[in-house]
Amino acid sequence: MVKFSIRSIATMCFAILTLPAMAGGYQTNTNQSISFLRNPSQDAVIGISSLYNNPAGTGFLAPGFHMSIGIMNVHQDRDVTATYFPFSFGAENNGATTKTFEGNADAPILPSLQFAYNTKDSKWSFSFDFGLVGGGGKCQYNNGLPSFESAVSALSMVASTFSSKDLAGNDVHPFKNGYKFDTFMRGRSYQYGFQFGAARKITDNLSIYGGLRLIYATNNYFGYVKNIQLMTQDNQYVSARQWINEQHNRLEEIKKVAPAYTAQIDDMHKAIDDRGYKLADMTGNIGLNCNQAGWGLTPIIGIDWKINEHWNLAAKFEFKTRIRLKNESYNENTDEHGLDKYNDKQTIKEDIPSILTVGAMYSPIKVVRINGGFHYYWDKQATKYGDENKLLSGGTWEITAGAEWDFTKGWTISGGWQHTHYPNTDAYMRDISFVTNSNTFGFGVKWQISSVVAVEAAYFQTLYNTYERHQTDYNGLAATAIKVPAGVSAPQALVAQGIIQNVDQVAGTDRFDRTNRVFGVGVTLDF
Repeated sequence: MVKFSIRSIATMCFAILTLPAMAGGYQTNTNQSISFLRNPSQDAVIGISSLYNNPAGTGFLAPGFHMSIGIMNVHQDRDVTATYFPFSFGAENNGATTKTFEGNADAPILPSLQFAYNTKDSKWSFSFDFGLVGGGGKCQYNNGLPSFESAVSALSMVASTFSSKDLAGNDVHPFKNGYKFDTFMRGRSYQYGFQFGAARKITDNLSIYGGLRLIYATNNYFGYVKNIQLMTQDNQYVSARQWINEQHNRLEEIKKVAPAYTAQIDDMHKAIDDRGYKLADMTGNIGLNCNQAGWGLTPIIGIDWKINEHWNLAAKFEFKTRIRLKNESYNENTDEHGLDKYNDKQTIKEDIPSILTVGAMYSPIKVVRINGGFHYYWDKQATKYGDENKLLSGGTWEITAGAEWDFTKGWTISGGWQHTHYPNTDAYMRDISFVTNSNTFGFGVKWQISSVVAVEAAYFQTLYNTYERHQTDYNGLAATAIKVPAGVSAPQALVAQGIIQNVDQVAGTDRFDRTNRVFGVGVTLDF
């Protein structure tokens, strides 16, 4: 009798779909200006375009109004190459056990705005910053993911052990290894940040900042797993419910021509109902359509010490942001399948971690500026639904370096590098939303058209490391298939019951790969 639970399909197929940051930590976009794209090391840069990175530095701007407007175009590829023996049963897999699942994430237009007003006495700077501080686009998986297909393929393997009785009382196995299904997943995530603050010059060389960022978060998750079909012994693909109905009709026809078998046929009806409808429930359609919305407040403090004309040091601390998302859902057959996270009116914890950044800028000569910085994100302390944050090994850290050169009057070229190290663990990594250690390179140009207007353009490319994860029980599917006796592993139990020939048939490997590129243009006004 099949014991495989649909819960394992549902929970893996519709695990949380988020859009990890394009630069920064798991929940944080740090690419808030075109200046950052052309030089990611902005932590000690003084300028309106660096308001997000070094807000205290605005205290050293000239009296008057300052504004920076930027538009970015972002594209990401997220590929997972998975190896899992049951994939070979897929009707479209041609017997292959390795398959690449491709996902694309796009944000065609990401706007940003920085504004500051410095008083005539140069003591105060009042500022506003707007940008997408998290999320920032939509991600679509047209052909599903390993977690989707592995659950269905494992179900096919276990369904092949399903048995009923014929009129003579012999065991009959109606299914063999083989499956088809339809699946789709799309996610959209935006976290809009509205930052208000003020910088105060304590001395001619020291400025401090205090501010508050209001974050409005909105997400949508739409997806389905449907039309699951299993292969019968005569190589036909049918749904489990269709097979049940066909068997009932066949038995009723036999009863008409052979009434002597009525009692046996009634027992067979009951056996099919007891076992077959459980199988039918396992292969039923699941649909997800969930909107989430919520808001949070981030207190921010900063300091900038302009030591002399050669050196500038700066630091910023953002406190943890408490965010609670409220669900508005229009789901199909999800309530009983372990998808509590997406239930209508459910409240979801989705905190943004505290962040510390420190930076230095050194100008050996007036036309050259060399930058360096360090960032730390307290990811493990940022509460998530189901305490997912506790699966991390610690916090994300980054180091940056870059330089600018005013190579001729009115023209500046710049470039920079950022290395990001994530506290990933095998338990935390998910194919539906992942990010890996990376090195980012940005470069660009700025043209100071006049004392009032400057324009800039940049290109920003992230090179991600490959992360590989091997599991002896791929996605925990074997453990959900049967009742596991004490003292043995789930794969060993499957071998003992004859469902698989060896434990390697339920082991699996995922290889996670990503790409990211950003183009940006902007204009800066000082008046």
